Amino acid sequence: MTKNKSIWLINQYLTTPELNGEGHRHSYLAQEWIDKGYDVTLITSSYSHIGNRHNSFKGLFSVQNDNIRTLLIKGNVYKDTNGFLRILSWLIFSFLLFFIPTKKLPKPDIIIVSSISLLPILNVVYYFKKKFKNAKFILEIRDIWPLSLIEIGGFSPKNLFIKFLSWVEKLGYKKAEHIVSLLMDTNQHIKEVLGNNNFKYTWISNGYNLEDPSYYQPIAADVVNKIPKDKFIVGYTGALGIANSMETAIEAFNSLKTEDVTLCILGNGNEKDNLIKRAKNNPNIIFFDAVNKNQVQSFLSNCDLLFFSSKNLDIYRFGISANKTFEYMYSGKPIILSAPTRNNVIEKANCGSVIPAENTEALINEILKYKAMDPIKRLEMGQNGKAYLIENITYKTLAQKYINIFQE
Repeated sequence: MTKNKSIWLINQYLTTPELNGEGHRHSYLAQEWIDKGYDVTLITSSYSHIGNRHNSFKGLFSVQNDNIRTLLIKGNVYKDTNGFLRILSWLIFSFLLFFIPTKKLPKPDIIIVSSISLLPILNVVYYFKKKFKNAKFILEIRDIWPLSLIEIGGFSPKNLFIKFLSWVEKLGYKKAEHIVSLLMDTNQHIKEVLGNNNFKYTWISNGYNLEDPSYYQPIAADVVNKIPKDKFIVGYTGALGIANSMETAIEAFNSLKTEDVTLCILGNGNEKDNLIKRAKNNPNIIFFDAVNKNQVQSFLSNCDLLFFSSKNLDIYRFGISANKTFEYMYSGKPIILSAPTRNNVIEKANCGSVIPAENTEALINEILKYKAMDPIKRLEMGQNGKAYLIENITYKTLAQKYINIFQE
């Protein structure tokens, strides 16, 4: 490895423990790279709706050096994640990115742009690659945009802004020296967009940080006490939005009222009130408010089986990389995923089942299958997931996959 090679990682929504917020993928990767001798600068907005992070400072830019060097770019605050102000935040971030104080930062050898937003692709292609001629451009796809806007958000492919984003997306695929995606089969989408295989691609999923001692804190006693001790417990943790499609689980448990099974849902979101109404005071469906991330494992330890789902949308054929997948796997419990995905770590690790999306009957049958399963076999299946995660999906392992790309 070339010692002290410099990396810039641009992600409008990234966060670190020092900045507060949720979703520390890039800070975990950055720390691993630093430990291997790389110099890392994270570049992000001062505001992110993810975790409701808002870092205030005077001026347009602030360089934080608490642990990992982080350049904050002044961003606008917005509440509606589907509204105009969020789109405006993309434009502001990309515009100000042209004027960042590059003299205060090490010259980059590697520039990583992590979507979304796609707009920093323009900054790299039309400015940074000209200013830093030998810098390697790596594009990381976390969500496939604008396809997500079309299939989940209901936007027309003919919408002018969607057409613009499609052009930016294709530009990124053409100009990146390497493309990384959290979704296993994004390369199939890239091939469809470009019409060829002339690109380098690596799947690097989300992961789990084994070195974080704060990951396990006991959950409050009043939560534990509400979880039945004499029933088969199916658990869900995370957001309760339209994309999470939890109405299928509610319908399934409304049909399982006579069975000794209980669905425990831990989380908040726009759809929570609607889900509570759908549950119709079913005593076998219990809702809990969201807790700190470090209490999630404590909650999962009280469950026998874990579940999550997606809408039956074509976009999920390229894969799913929800953080809860890896939290679930680390818990050592078997998992049911209800989604239209072809390749996934649950089947690779042999730690659960994948069933059709939005299929209530299939979900009922699968729950009853696990309930009837020998507890030792259920435990072995759950432990398969934990073992696979520790061997393949820790941030130390994922960071090395990136290092292999850096050294190409």
